[in-house]
Amino acid sequence: MLGAKLAALARDLDDVEVQPRPLGVTSTALADDTNYMLQEQVSPASLGAAMLHTLRSGCRRLVLFVDEGGPVAARLAGFFSAEPAIEIRSVVGASSAPAQREPPPVVLPGPDAAAPLIGELADRGLEVLLEEGVWRAELLGLEVARIVRWPEETGGDGELHIEAGVGRFDRDATAAMHGGESAAEALDRVLSVVSAQRYEGAAGHPLCRLARSRWLRSSAMVHPGSVGADSLSPIESTFVADSVREERPAAALGTTTDGEAVVTVFGAGVPLELVPIGLDVRELHAPGALLRLVVPPRDQLTVTEQLARAAEPALGEVELVDLDPPWAS
Repeated sequence: MLGAKLAALARDLDDVEVQPRPLGVTSTALADDTNYMLQEQVSPASLGAAMLHTLRSGCRRLVLFVDEGGPVAARLAGFFSAEPAIEIRSVVGASSAPAQREPPPVVLPGPDAAAPLIGELADRGLEVLLEEGVWRAELLGLEVARIVRWPEETGGDGELHIEAGVGRFDRDATAAMHGGESAAEALDRVLSVVSAQRYEGAAGHPLCRLARSRWLRSSAMVHPGSVGADSLSPIESTFVADSVREERPAAALGTTTDGEAVVTVFGAGVPLELVPIGLDVRELHAPGALLRLVVPPRDQLTVTEQLARAAEPALGEVELVDLDPPWAS
């Protein structure tokens, strides 16, 4: 069905007959210098895969038809050079239209009056950072607590509180099973469990396999020279993971040893989405700055290099750096 749909869309757009073939969950067809592809739902990783397939096919044009996510894909496609030319088209019935480029997300401010609670978390040695308007506390890149307002409409007091737990479900379980604990007691218990399994050189335990991109960032912030920086501070990505189980690149902003601005984006096992997200994050926080993409040596793959070379050079330099991970390989 995808193949028949792609053939019809290509015929409607360019009056060309193609013979589509399946490629994973997508459909693709080559005609002359063009790679026609159809994706029902596009993501940074699937856009990277489409670009990689086009580059390896020797085509000079990519036409990507999408049912969902076209505006975001159009924004990401704009960060790449003119060859291959990328055309993102949203499917409209039996036809298509150019996808309108969606603006980057807005960085939301944190809640007022959070400073005392942020101080409490920082005093425990935790990294406290703001994402999507929420203050999160991390231990070696793994979320162990959040600052949450308890809404009055659901029986809360309308004030900010520290909720401990590794992700939302663990916070909910902590509240249900240990309701008599103070926030400090709950946080102590969570930190005791996590720190016993997640530490430099640890391996094997499930807690060591979560949020590895963020763990890599945490390590580099302690030792910024390891990635050629003088200083690094965490910044919000344009694509935030929905849960602690979802691996997504993590970002930091800082200066190089020469005093220049640098956006550093860390990935672990996510080569296809690392470049599009890295370019997007740079455009949001520091347009034109040097972009460094950092991965463990085993994840320094050819596909990442190919996508990095396809980035539009006028938007800023892109470097690939490998960093030994803090966990045991």
